[in-house]
Amino acid sequence: MQSLVVAAVGLIAVAGCSDAITLEIAGDRPIPTAIDSICVGVADADAGGGAFGRAYRLEGNLATLPQSLRIEAGGADAAWAWVRADRGGVPIATAGAAIDFSRDVTLSFDRCVRGPGGAPSVIGDPAGPANARLAASQGAGGTLVVAAGATVVVLDARSGALIESEAPALRAGAVVAILAADLDGDCDDDLVIATDGDAPVLWRRDGMTFTEVGALGPAPIAAVAVADVERDGDLDLVTGGGGTLSLWLNDAAGNFTREPAALSAGGRVAAISALALGDLDGDGSADLVVGQSPGPLRAWLGTSGSFVAAEAVLPAVALDVARLALTDADADFDPDLAVAVRGQPMRLYVDREGRLEDQSFVRLPQPAPIASAIAFAGWDDGCEPDAVIASTAGGPVLRGAPNGVLMIEAPAPPASDVVTADVDDDGDLDALLAGADGVTWLAR
Repeated sequence: MQSLVVAAVGLIAVAGCSDAITLEIAGDRPIPTAIDSICVGVADADAGGGAFGRAYRLEGNLATLPQSLRIEAGGADAAWAWVRADRGGVPIATAGAAIDFSRDVTLSFDRCVRGPGGAPSVIGDPAGPANARLAASQGAGGTLVVAAGATVVVLDARSGALIESEAPALRAGAVVAILAADLDGDCDDDLVIATDGDAPVLWRRDGMTFTEVGALGPAPIAAVAVADVERDGDLDLVTGGGGTLSLWLNDAAGNFTREPAALSAGGRVAAISALALGDLDGDGSADLVVGQSPGPLRAWLGTSGSFVAAEAVLPAVALDVARLALTDADADFDPDLAVAVRGQPMRLYVDREGRLEDQSFVRLPQPAPIASAIAFAGWDDGCEPDAVIASTAGGPVLRGAPNGVLMIEAPAPPASDVVTADVDDDGDLDALLAGADGVTWLAR
């Protein structure tokens, strides 16, 4: 087994230390068709201790899993290790675990993602602001969920309850988008928060806290998405609003420069409301889907760090799009498109060799639920992807079946947004839904 080569930084040591433990990154997903790069982070549980984060392309000698690195405790009593998996430049999965230096640790990306059995139920009381936008951030100390509404709070889970901590103040306007992404190359998830009254802001994650570090551009936007567009190891941003699309290239330190020659709306959109990035055609580059309010869905194919308009990817049906998610809904490792449509049943488009085919009637319960937001994940005790639907009238939890059909399993509370994340760091996914009473935690 080829080892990842790391330098000595803080509590990280080169392979071969006699008192070190091994961190193994494992999994049976095919490389590179399911995963083509990983970003590995380790941080001392003490906020003043050492930390390490590094991205690796799974190619050449590293074109396989498992991979491993050695970690020396140094002066640390405990640490947190995490890894992010990417496909086509787009983050697709994370895993994390506590380290007590008494045994080796394995973080795994498996084809079959199983959760606990049993029906989902509400844990504790709601927390955070009403009707917030949600983002899940993995990093030192585990998973945090940021809820941005009239105010912003950082949510963690301890002893069966959601715990709030402070976050930086919002800029002017109502929150229209929030995105968790590794902006500065240390493998933890920083934030982009967009409001309708000011330019989007960048928040850097340091341990369990966030700090505002600047704005992205001079004007408000309506939507933002993330991918390593240049395939140079750092995540870039695509923003949209009105009839304008912009690509912002990352210098690997979290500084962004707009690249107008690489992406142009070209008059194909006029009312951008949502963006999603994913490798639709399997060529290793992120492709772009744009939703409008209202207007037809549009697509751009990524190639060599730029985007080319593509008419044949999607049917040109006008929709009033609230949210988009490019996510693997049928367990074939290709990104499918889930669309939340304002006041209308959601849509599900399945990737067929780079073209997105509307299979809403075949795969969704009928009538299909009306969604404010949609989160896909392997959440139950089966291998198939499941979905949690946020709806202001109350949405369903959908259970994936082996035939690719999603079936209603249980009701979910009324909500305007939803994320799936291991908020209590126990190894099992949870669902968090933002509603009028705050953020509700669902777990199995």
